[in-house]
Amino acid sequence: MRPGTRLLLLLAAVLLLSACSTKVVPQPTATALLNPADSSLTESLDGVAVTVRLDQLSVQPYQLDDNLTSFHVTIDNQTEKQVDFSIDAFMLKDGEGRQYPAITPERVREIVSKDTVYLIPYPYVGYYYLQDQERSAFQQTMASSLPFYAEYHPQDIFTRALPALPVLPHSKSSGVVYFIADLTRTGHAELLLYPGSRVQGEPRYRFPFSIEK
Repeated sequence: MRPGTRLLLLLAAVLLLSACSTKVVPQPTATALLNPADSSLTESLDGVAVTVRLDQLSVQPYQLDDNLTSFHVTIDNQTEKQVDFSIDAFMLKDGEGRQYPAITPERVREIVSKDTVYLIPYPYVGYYYLQDQERSAFQQTMASSLPFYAEYHPQDIFTRALPALPVLPHSKSSGVVYFIADLTRTGHAELLLYPGSRVQGEPRYRFPFSIEK
């Protein structure tokens, strides 16, 4: 095994073990209700329900810099008017007061592309590690439920993202919202959604989570 590959696998092992020992647990409030089936929180205001759950604690477990955390968001508009939500209206805040604005899929792709030196493109199947056999053996040994970001097709960064479109009357929209954040460094986090198209004033929706290690 090449020295560089051994180092890469060692770093992945450390990060995977750390991530596996951390749980992001939704905390229901007077208005944000817990859905035990998928560990999500749903808050309804004026006929618009927003549901949030953790998607991935670490989108790139082999990556030391710019850790990406993602949340899956569903917007259910049961009103007679369309509602507009912007990616710029999402903010993630941790227990130490650090705040993390949501980032666009284009920014996610830019961050991921920094690691393409470790990856090789295979037509029709996306990106895999250079040492496929070693990677497979490593995953079986770790038996981790956390997916490697490299298993996704590159275009999935965009297809999985929350659409940047209005939600029509009596319609739903769902997708992933990304943040540059490492929630293993804190004991609490809160996903905030502000009215309008930017972070301004008081948040309209609040979704608290405890970080258990």
